[in-house]
Parts: sequence; structure tokens; C-alpha cells
Amino acid sequence: MPLSSQLKKAREQAGWTQKEVAARSGIAHSAISRFENGKASVTTATLETLADSLGVTLVAVPGRINAAADVARFIRARLEVGNSASAFRGLIQFSDDLRAGNAFTTALSLAVEPDTTGDVHFDAAIAGLAEIRLAELGLESPPWVTADSRYAEIAEDSLGYLWAADDYDDTDPVLVAHGVVLPRQTLASV
Repeated sequence: MPLSSQLKKAREQAGWTQKEVAARSGIAHSAISRFENGKASVTTATLETLADSLGVTLVAVPGRINAAADVARFIRARLEVGNSASAFRGLIQFSDDLRAGNAFTTALSLAVEPDTTGDVHFDAAIAGLAEIRLAELGLESPPWVTADSRYAEIAEDSLGYLWAADDYDDTDPVLVAHGVVLPRQTLASV
């Protein structure tokens, strides 16, 4: 999801108009409109000001930003055509991207709540992986990561594969709490 779309979505999720964000942030309404429409670039300082006014934490990933919203959209598209293997690979790539990111890039990529993938276990996995990485970086999770909708009941066939008892034992407790069995060895293998 382009940064302009993430800014707009964060504003809309807060329930504010561009004028209200302008008043809170001190940034001109016209500039906010240009940022959201992709007609102007936003500096890091301006982005931080906007994020503060919206009450979101910035997290970004270096290089190609693979934001949670992008991953959720990718997974949903793959699941809609019955390609759970590709959806699963997208989730593993998301984990790799999170591990590669620094605090700033990780925060930016996780600031905006992703739409649902259409599968409660993939939604829970995205949130669980985000929570793990943010904790490793000493950052607080945005509210969507720990929202009730980001937890599932553990199922033997979640994420498109059947897991074994050894897989459960090798899964980070944060993921298990989210209702996901995703072994560390699987996450380390990509």
C-alpha cells in the first residue's frame, strides 16, 4: 500500500477529516490533501508529525516496504483463488521483511491496520508476527495487533497445512496465544 494510501486510511480510521488533522498537526490542509492523493512527497519529519497527530506509531521496513496491509491484500487475493501455498509463502516473506527492518521502518509498515485476509488464522498470524518483532525492537504494538479479531482458536489445519505436535512445541508463545501454529524452523528456513 503506498504511503499516501496509508496516511489516508490512518486518518479515516481515526474518524477525522483532513481539516481536523491539519488543525491538530499544524500542517496545511492543502499539503495533507496532496500527500494523500500522491501528488506530493512527505518528509520523514512531516510524516512523524502527521503520525503523532493521528495517534499512530511509525514502523517501516527497508527497501521494498512490505506493510501488513500489503501482505493482507496479497494473502486475500491468493486465498480467493485457492492458492493457500502462495498465501503461506507471502506470510513467511512478511516475517522475513519484519526481521530485516529497523525500528522506524517496522513501525511504519505496521502503523495502519490491515484489512482482513478472509481467514482468521492468517489475520492472527500477521498480528502475531508483528507483535513478536515489535517486542524484539522494544516498541509498543498498535491497537490492531492485539484486537480481539486478531486471535483465533488453534486448528490443526490452519494456514493451509496440517501441523504436528513438534510444530506446536517449536512455535513462539506469542503466535500460540494468537491461535497460530507456525514453527520457528519454518520461519527461519526462508
